[in-house]
Amino acid sequence: MEIVCNFRKCRKSLSSQAWVTTCSHAFCVEHGKREFKRTAENSLTCPACGAELRDKFDVIQADLKPNETFKSIVLAGMRPDTIMDIAMRAMSFWAYQVEQETLYQESVAKHAREKLQCMEEINTLNLQKLKAELETCKRKINSLQSECSKRSKQAEDMKARLEDKSRKIQKLTFQLDSQKRKDIRNFGAVDNQEKCMDISDLVAKRASSDFIFRPAKDDDDPHRICSPKTPMFDFRNRNKQSSHFHFRPVKS
Repeated sequence: MEIVCNFRKCRKSLSSQAWVTTCSHAFCVEHGKREFKRTAENSLTCPACGAELRDKFDVIQADLKPNETFKSIVLAGMRPDTIMDIAMRAMSFWAYQVEQETLYQESVAKHAREKLQCMEEINTLNLQKLKAELETCKRKINSLQSECSKRSKQAEDMKARLEDKSRKIQKLTFQLDSQKRKDIRNFGAVDNQEKCMDISDLVAKRASSDFIFRPAKDDDDPHRICSPKTPMFDFRNRNKQSSHFHFRPVKS
């Protein structure tokens, strides 16, 4: 396990160089150079705990991976109790860093669990809401399907009625055409009857005249008004002649 920079926004892993303090905190080189600029007028403050670092050796830049020469000479000539004291303090520094990192990770894990629990509650509420919306949509779909079936039946009924009406219209159209043709024939017959000469009217108008019907001859005047196949009759002496022939008015 490697120690990390105790600057809150950094948390960078420290592997070769680090700034360490007597309050058992460690910082990366970048933040150490920025935070620990000592002058004669001011004292330094630990960015992690806020402790004052007044002494020259309260904060130093340490080599975390010393070479073999440094390891063999750094404690040479010291009494064993001094060496043990230095080693105990170094172990305490390391244990404190491990403890702080453990507490930090536990805090992060706790925050993550709380966030996860909050998200689960939110997801549960959203799931319930979505289920309610889904049920509503299902009911709407069932209602629309029923309405669609109803409208389909109505459309089929309307189609059947339309076909029936179309057949009736076609039948009536055929009857109307037949009636028109019949009326045209009747109108032609009536027109021909009207154009025919009513002999009785002609007789009544020409009773006092010298008009005589007689058969037409080839040498007669072609413009003379007569019937080519009607025998000669003298209407001036019609009362004196005994004949069974009588003119009757033409009935319309």
